[in-house]
Amino acid sequence: MQADGVWSNIFRLGRRKESLGETLRNVPLFQNLTPKELRVLERVVHIRTYQDGEDVFNETEPGAGVYVIRSGRVDIVLKPKSESRLLLAELQAGDFFGEMALLGETTRSATAVARSGAELIGFFHPDLIEIIDLHPGMGAKISLGLAKTLADRLRYTNDQLREVWEIRGPDEASAG
Repeated sequence: MQADGVWSNIFRLGRRKESLGETLRNVPLFQNLTPKELRVLERVVHIRTYQDGEDVFNETEPGAGVYVIRSGRVDIVLKPKSESRLLLAELQAGDFFGEMALLGETTRSATAVARSGAELIGFFHPDLIEIIDLHPGMGAKISLGLAKTLADRLRYTNDQLREVWEIRGPDEASAG
């Protein structure tokens, strides 16, 4: 399995610096929004800047929402009880992570660490609830985009696990 294995962003986007609206439009969660709906979304999202090595969030803490990388890089890591870290993914501009937190009361399953002075766009659970209340059609589009993204990532994870199973065999793959 590659270093970015399960967390590999299967929705890799372009590399040039885009406007806020362009960046959001290219995220699968938001790709079915109309230009008017994208302008509404632009007013709701939060721009945050993180220094190199700064944690965006830590595993096991409550999740707040999804982040889209506008510039810089973010590593997704597991922090076992020892001080070492297991790198799951190296994400870059256009990638997104943390979308499970849009569903509500969930804890983070990994830690996100900023690299290269990352600028992130945050869209949080309360923002989604507000959009659902004020713009139900738009909220439905985002919710369907979220469902599709989660289903695609689960399918990708299943494929990765199937590869491990085929390489190691059923006994060794289930042993650990």
